Amino acid sequence: MTDRPSELPEHEQRAWEAIVADLSGQIDLGPQFPKERSLPPLAATGDHPDPLEEPAELDDEDEGYEPPEPPPIPRPGDAVARFAWVAALGGPVLVIASNALSWDRWLAGLGVAATIGGFVALVARMKDREDDDDNGAIV
Repeated sequence: MTDRPSELPEHEQRAWEAIVADLSGQIDLGPQFPKERSLPPLAATGDHPDPLEEPAELDDEDEGYEPPEPPPIPRPGDAVARFAWVAALGGPVLVIASNALSWDRWLAGLGVAATIGGFVALVARMKDREDDDDNGAIV
């Protein structure tokens, strides 16, 4: 390996050499451990399923559980919630547009203020969840 003397004790040096020989495939472990292992071929009697073929129970997609159609996304009912969503989502668009199109800097500031204001309004209007009997997932 190297020409310099090893700093390891003799037994550790032999252990490292055995590890390197094992990893490079140079070690002979005897007849009970052949170097090349091969799996026996599967019998063509139908006892073993073909790994490339899908199982029969997965072919029937008509049976089993079908989840219900998800409800539509609710729209904000009042004007304050609508303006809060427009401000929270439209503020970053205004900041990016004003910087990309070299508009006045106060428009970028207005976009930042709208984003923060819209976010604060949405968080303030959230309904509190006071469920003491929360058992995790509902099945």
